[in-house]
Amino acid sequence: MPTKPSLYQKLNQSLPKLFFLLILFCSHCAFRPSGNLGHYNSYFPHENLPNPIPKGKIRATFLGTTSILLDDGETQIITDAFFSRPSLWKTAFSKIESDPSTVQSVITKAKIDRLRAIFVCHSHYDHVMDAPLVAKQTKAKLFGSSSTLNVGLGGDLSPNQMEKFQPGKPVQIGKFTITVLESKHTPPFRIFGKTNATDPNHPNIESPLSQPIKATDYIEGGTFDFFIQHGKNKILIKSSTNFVEGALDKIQVDVLFLGIAQLSLQPVSFQDTFYKQTVQTTKPKLLIPIHWDNFFKPLSEPLEPNLQLGDDFESNMKYILKQTEKDKVEVQLLQGFETIDLF
Repeated sequence: MPTKPSLYQKLNQSLPKLFFLLILFCSHCAFRPSGNLGHYNSYFPHENLPNPIPKGKIRATFLGTTSILLDDGETQIITDAFFSRPSLWKTAFSKIESDPSTVQSVITKAKIDRLRAIFVCHSHYDHVMDAPLVAKQTKAKLFGSSSTLNVGLGGDLSPNQMEKFQPGKPVQIGKFTITVLESKHTPPFRIFGKTNATDPNHPNIESPLSQPIKATDYIEGGTFDFFIQHGKNKILIKSSTNFVEGALDKIQVDVLFLGIAQLSLQPVSFQDTFYKQTVQTTKPKLLIPIHWDNFFKPLSEPLEPNLQLGDDFESNMKYILKQTEKDKVEVQLLQGFETIDLF
């Protein structure tokens, strides 16, 4: 007669199944949004703005991640212009490239029809990948680091349609004056054993980069902020959650677009210094968080917060709202394609 398995044997047989279920549960949690936008409904403008743009107004349209379209009714400029947003699986396991139909659909929907310049904050794929194609389709000029310009060359842009950054030197585009400021990328992180830290032996993209290519082939190549003046109005677009100490000491702005990705994952001392060096130094009346959305989802769907795998949107926002409430700074969030008149 066969003997019944012991309790130890039963547990031993069940462990692989339990381990597999645990992995599935953890994976499911990791790939969920790191916050609920419903908690912040009152921070979205929910406005249908009239067209054309009223004289003297500057309209901003948020196109996900750090892509911000600024329009004064005569001239348009944009940061990054990353629209294709390939899926997480494609980005992780295959080569990626710009999707011309997606890029054109965003250009059409956002009414990008007077674009003069594209300013790329750094050369990771979620910032620079679509910039050459957008420049081609709109005839706008691409401004960036040497790494960004090599992405442009790989995308068949002519040198005449590109210009290398000269930090501190103002560039006039219509009535906009843009000054590029040297900055720092968000502190490096590690996921699944891989890090986005720049290899000090290869800090730049040294030759033309042609698609399709791996996401990791897009090297940071330096990170930059954009101080934008339009008449008496002043805007700062700061895409990355980091700072160069003292770099903004002489700059005060009306509106600050502030990258908040992974803010709460940093030490409290870093969070406090970051806030002091950005918000408290520039003294904006209005702060608009950026780089908070899951850029693996298409722009054709409502934006969702970054994945729990690498961020904590809820904690990021709680920190920002707590600090700005004390300093009496207004905070607004923007959905994809949502617009706001800044002045």
